[in-house]
Amino acid sequence: MRVILVPMGVVAAVVVMAGAAACGADIVALGPTPVDQGIVVFLHADFIGPSQAMNVDVPDLGLVEGPCSGGAEGETPTWADCVSSIKVMPGWSAILYRDKNFKGERTLVTADTANLRTLPGPCKDTFNDCVSSIRVARQ
Repeated sequence: MRVILVPMGVVAAVVVMAGAAACGADIVALGPTPVDQGIVVFLHADFIGPSQAMNVDVPDLGLVEGPCSGGAEGETPTWADCVSSIKVMPGWSAILYRDKNFKGERTLVTADTANLRTLPGPCKDTFNDCVSSIRVARQ
């Protein structure tokens, strides 16, 4: 399964593809992400660089097309271990998890966080570039 989130600025939509696209997999649109809902993750601190809005749980950021490459040639870049700042829309929150499938160390974010280095975590004592899954919820 691969989740593709369209960058902000365009109507952001969450799309899930089960299996490989070459195998004729079905594509399911989970809906657009309105600008006043959910969270926005950013590649760099201070809300700089590529960003992605989301208002749904994402169990594996390694399946979400994004700006960071895992290093293997031809590998599709993802958002796994690639988030450095987060904007949280009013009335929303997010739980950031170290591991995919909402496992491992976690931290709750209820407000904009300009630098995930300020959040104690499992990667060099921070959550910077250390998020593998996210739960997004209305408060």
